[in-house]
Amino acid sequence: MKSLSLRRRRSRGSSIVESAVVFLAVATMLIGAFDFGQFLFVHQALVERARRAARWGAVNDPSNSTAIANMVLYYQPGGATDGQAPYMGLTSSNVETAVYGAGTDDHRLRVRISGFRYTVLSPYIAGRYTGPTIDVLMPLGTTN
Repeated sequence: MKSLSLRRRRSRGSSIVESAVVFLAVATMLIGAFDFGQFLFVHQALVERARRAARWGAVNDPSNSTAIANMVLYYQPGGATDGQAPYMGLTSSNVETAVYGAGTDDHRLRVRISGFRYTVLSPYIAGRYTGPTIDVLMPLGTTN
């Protein structure tokens, strides 16, 4: 009986220490999952914006790179209205358009988003990072 009581007194603080270690591990994993989800959201949102701009350019005027870039930045070809901020903090230098293969069966419009920034909160790697380049190619038709 005496030894059981002595053992309980010696292990009294260990449950608090174990709980703290488990909490830190779980909190780190949750922050990591949040960061990964945030990156996936930002990347997919920019891919979809580039696709919509490429579709708009293919239907309207593939050679009007300013209007296509404005479709990526502001979702309207004319540019910002009423102090509208660009999408996800992009600038016109982040968006590039080009037309390839004019007059051939491989006539395409390319919309590229590069150099976009996102924030990571995870311990040891926290900071602002540059995302990967996003390329969207839209076929513009054939010559026949």
